[in-house]
Amino acid sequence: MGEEACYRIWGILVGSKKVEVRRPFYRHPVVRVVVILVLLVGVSYGLVGGLRIVLGTETPLMVVSSGSMIPTLNVGDIILVRSINPNNITVGTIMIFHDPQNYDLLIVHRVAEVNHYSGLNFFTKGDNNPLRDEWRVPASDVIGVLAYTVPYVGLVSLELNGGVGLTLIIALIAALIILEYRGSSKDKMREGGKR
Repeated sequence: MGEEACYRIWGILVGSKKVEVRRPFYRHPVVRVVVILVLLVGVSYGLVGGLRIVLGTETPLMVVSSGSMIPTLNVGDIILVRSINPNNITVGTIMIFHDPQNYDLLIVHRVAEVNHYSGLNFFTKGDNNPLRDEWRVPASDVIGVLAYTVPYVGLVSLELNGGVGLTLIIALIAALIILEYRGSSKDKMREGGKR
């Protein structure tokens, strides 16, 4: 039975007196916007959480932010990173690791040399760099290896970092709220015309 039929039945039970029927809370535009935002955030975190489990690493997704690996990886490519035992990494493998000079920064470079002199270490080089990196990467700093690349999709993510991105996100949320309110106003006008 449709919503309009339910309202008619309610009107009959009350008599000929017009009854103001309030719409259910879930039809309110603000509630709808909040539900959409919660679903988007939940799906995003769920996807990343699932990838962490499947790929065995805390950092399963990355966006390439420099041109050091061109032409293999371009700025804005999204890469999937899978965990690996560092003993199985060989020369030529594209490896993701903590920057030895800034641990919070992650680097994606190709292994140029495997060194066993004072524990397992790697020397790396960006495909677009003329010389190999001056640092030695200990096995403990390895995050994983390149599993898959999605070209250029991460450009949006790179652009959304910073003030412009925050402004764009706020504008999109505001637009979503306005569209919901406009849609609900049109629904009210249609309902008012049917009475």
